[in-house]
Amino acid sequence: MKVTENIQKQKTFKSSQPSPKEVKHKKISFFSAILLVIGSSIGAGIFLKNGEILNNNNGSIILSLISWIISIVGVIAMGLSLAELSSASTNSNQGIIGWVKTFNSKFLYKSSKNFMAFFYLPINCFIMPYYVVMTIQDAFGWQTEWYYAALISFVIFLWFQIVSGLSSRAGNIQNWVITSVKFLPLIFAILVGFILLSLNLTGSPTGDVPTPWPTWDKDNKLLTQILPGLGMIGSIPAIVFSFDGFYTSAGMQSEMEKPEKTSIAMLIGLIIVSVIDVLISLSLLFGSSNGKINGLTWFNDNAHWVITVVEILIAFGILGIINAFAMYNPRFYEELIHDNELPFSKKYQNKLNPHKPMVGVIYSGIIAATVFIIFTIIGTYGYLDANGYGTTEMYNIAGAQLANNGYGINNNNEINKLYSFVDLVGNWTSIITFIYIIIAMIGCIKNRKTNKITVKKDKLFVPCAYVSIIIIGLGVLFVIISAFANIGLVANWKITENYTEDDHFKDMIGAIMTLVMLFVFVGGCTIPAYFENKQKK
Repeated sequence: MKVTENIQKQKTFKSSQPSPKEVKHKKISFFSAILLVIGSSIGAGIFLKNGEILNNNNGSIILSLISWIISIVGVIAMGLSLAELSSASTNSNQGIIGWVKTFNSKFLYKSSKNFMAFFYLPINCFIMPYYVVMTIQDAFGWQTEWYYAALISFVIFLWFQIVSGLSSRAGNIQNWVITSVKFLPLIFAILVGFILLSLNLTGSPTGDVPTPWPTWDKDNKLLTQILPGLGMIGSIPAIVFSFDGFYTSAGMQSEMEKPEKTSIAMLIGLIIVSVIDVLISLSLLFGSSNGKINGLTWFNDNAHWVITVVEILIAFGILGIINAFAMYNPRFYEELIHDNELPFSKKYQNKLNPHKPMVGVIYSGIIAATVFIIFTIIGTYGYLDANGYGTTEMYNIAGAQLANNGYGINNNNEINKLYSFVDLVGNWTSIITFIYIIIAMIGCIKNRKTNKITVKKDKLFVPCAYVSIIIIGLGVLFVIISAFANIGLVANWKITENYTEDDHFKDMIGAIMTLVMLFVFVGGCTIPAYFENKQKK
C-alpha cells in the first residue's frame, strides 16, 4: 500500500500560464513514464500479504498462483482505464477524489474527500511506521512491550512529517537514498526460493516439498477456506493491496512527451511489476514455511544473519512509502483548504504557501497524530490477537528460536493485539480506496453516453473498465460479504483440545471488529457528507 515516490508537482493557488520553456521542462519520456509506474507500485506489499494469500487458499501453491493471475488481469485493466479518467483533470493533487468529483455526484465526492482526508492518509501514517518496527523485530528477534513499538513508530512518523513535509528537496534526497537499496530484497526474494528448491532445501508451507493442492485438515474454516474458488476470490483484495499506489501514476498523462502512449507505458510498467511480484510469491511459497521472508527455514537454521539483512532492507523500503506520504499529504490538504473543503479552511487560506506548505504539514500532522494515538489505544486495549501474531516464530541474529510469544515478551502481550489491529484497518482502507476508483470508473463509463465532461477518449477504456470492475469489484464484494458471514461461521466453530474457549473468544472478537470497522469507515465518510450536502442546499 503506497503513494508514488515521484510526487506530483504541487498545484499553485494563483492562476498563471507556464512558459513554453517550463512546459518543455516538465515533459517526461516514455521510458521515464514506465519507471514511474514501476516505482509507484512495487515495494513492501508483496512481503506483507503473501502469507495471507496462501492461507486463503488452504496452503495451495497452484490456487495462490491462479489468484495472482486473476488479480493481475484486473489491476492491469484498471491501470489502462485510468488514462481517460485522469485526462479530465490534469492539474490536481486530489487524485482519486478528483476523479470522483469530476464523474460522480457531490455526495460521493464529499464522502471520498472525507475518506481520504480523515481515514486513508492519516491511517497510512499509523500503519506504515508499525510495519517498519514489526519488520525490524523480525530481523533481530526483538520481543518487546507495545509502548516501545508505539514510541518508535510515532518518532518515525514525526521525522518524515516534518522533514519531508516541509522540504521537497529533503524528501527527494531521502527518496533517492531509500530507492538505492529498495530493490535488493526484491532480487533476493526472487532467487532464494528457487535456489533452495533446486538444492532440495525448501521449507514449504505444508511440508518438506511444495504442495500444489489445498489441504482440508482444518475443522474450523472462514468463508475463503470453505471452497477452493472462494479463496481465490477472497485473495483478490490482498493481491491488489500489493499494487496499491499504481493509480497515482495515472496523472502523468499531461507530463508526457507523447500523451497518446500513456496506456502503453501503464501496460508495460504493470506487466513488469506483475512478473516481479509473481516470481517473489512463488519463490517464497517454495522456499518458506509460511510464504514470508522470516519463514525461510534453511536460513533460519544455518545463516539467519542473511534474513536479518534482508528484513532490514525491507523495513528501509517501507520508510520510502512513509516518505512519499509525508511529501504528498501536506500539499493534498492545502489544496482542500484552498477549495474550502476542510474545517477551518477560511482561517488558513491566506496563509497557504505552495513552496513551503507549513499549513498543510501542521493540519495533516494533527489529524494523523490524533488517528495514530486513538488507533494505537484501540488496538492495544480494545482488540485481540485475531491474526495470530502471538504465535509467530522469532529468531535472534544467531538463528536461535526464541520463546513462542510472537512480537511481545509474553503470549498475551498487547503488541500482538496491536499488530492485528494494524492489519485490520490497513485492509479496509485499501479496499475502500478501490471502491472509490470503481465508482469513478462507472461515472466515466456513463460519461461516454452523455459527453458532459470533455475527456481524451481511449479505445481501451470501455473493455478494460468493465474487466476491472468485474474482477476487483467481485473481490471487494466478497470481502464485505465475508465480514458478515464469518461472524456466523466463527460462532459455530468447534471447541477441541487444540482449539480452546479462549481461542474461540479471540476469533469471535476479531470477526466482530472486522464488521465494526467497516461500519466505522462507511459511516465516517457518508454521514458527514450527507450533512455537508444538506447544509449547502
